[in-house]
Amino acid sequence: MIVGLPRIAALLLIALLGSCGYRMVRPDIGGGRSIAVPTATNNSSWLGLESPLTRGVRADLQRLLDIRLGSGSRSDLVLKTDIADVGRSSRLALRSGGAAVGISTLGVHWQLEDSQGNLLGEGDIRRSLEFLTSLDEDAYFAFDELIAEISQQIALEVGAQLEQPLIPRKKHES
Repeated sequence: MIVGLPRIAALLLIALLGSCGYRMVRPDIGGGRSIAVPTATNNSSWLGLESPLTRGVRADLQRLLDIRLGSGSRSDLVLKTDIADVGRSSRLALRSGGAAVGISTLGVHWQLEDSQGNLLGEGDIRRSLEFLTSLDEDAYFAFDELIAEISQQIALEVGAQLEQPLIPRKKHES
């Protein structure tokens, strides 16, 4: 009876995850196409966030999709990312002048284009994360966590875009 309990728990977990909207990413999404991912633009005062974001997006695209990295105009696709919103604030200030709890916020805009520059998809992702200074956490620690989460989300959204028929749209004018 005890041997069957883990099996029942596993089946129940699979059923619950399936009903929550979670699904596996098909391993063939991307079809072996090449994608160029230039370094993210970053016009904020928080310099240095663009490199880890770009590395994370490149790694997650390759890990989650059937896609290979290309460069420049020889690529089938181009994924552009722009760090659009960066912030740090204190949720709980200490009498000594510091902060016990801080909040880091990161927002990224992404655009997927074909090799001719036609827009295939775009999106905005914004996340916030609290950090505890008493545990030697700081805004940069939180940004590292946010970058990991956002780069994975971008790869998943690009995968969802590639799963659909690719119909070029008019570029969003900014």
